[in-house]
Amino acid sequence: MPLVRYQVAVSLDGFIAPEDGSIDWLEGSAGSSEFAAFIETIGGIVMGRASFELNLSFGPWNWEQPTVVMSSRPFEKPLPEGVTACNGTAAEALALLEPRMKGGDIWLFGGGKTAAQFLDAGLIDRIELAVVPTALGSGLPLFEGGASHARDFKILRAEPKDGLVMLDYERR
Repeated sequence: MPLVRYQVAVSLDGFIAPEDGSIDWLEGSAGSSEFAAFIETIGGIVMGRASFELNLSFGPWNWEQPTVVMSSRPFEKPLPEGVTACNGTAAEALALLEPRMKGGDIWLFGGGKTAAQFLDAGLIDRIELAVVPTALGSGLPLFEGGASHARDFKILRAEPKDGLVMLDYERR
C-alpha cells in the first residue's frame, strides 16, 4: 500500500506560501537534489484546486503521475490527461487515485486545506518539510481550517541540507 506523504516547503513561521499563494519566496532556495530524489518515489499526486491552478499558470501540465484535484466547484475547461477531480473526502480521493497508479507513494502536494482534510481523516503517513530560512509574517498555513492537533507522529529526520532544514515525521 502506498504511503501518503505531505512534502512541502515551509517558512520559519509555518507558512507554505504568502496570502496570494505565490512561490516567489522560494527563489534562490536550495534543495533541488532532494526534490528530484523525492519525485522518483512518487506514483500519484493529490492536490487542492488552488495548487492545481497555480501549477497550470506555469505552462502546460508537466506531471506524469496520475493526479486527483480536490475541488468543490466544477472545472470550466477539460482537465489535462491523467488528472481527475474529486468533490469528496480524502478517502474518496485516494480511492480514485490508487487504482490508476503503477507503484510508488502518493504526494499530498497541498495546499493547507487539503492537507488538513487528510490529517483530520488520519490519512497522512509522513510529513516531510523543507524549512526555508525565511519568515513570511503571514500567509497560507501548513494546515488550514481547523486541522486536528494530532500528535501521533514521530521524528524520522532533522537534517540541515543545502541551506534548508529537512524535517521528516512518520505516523506512529
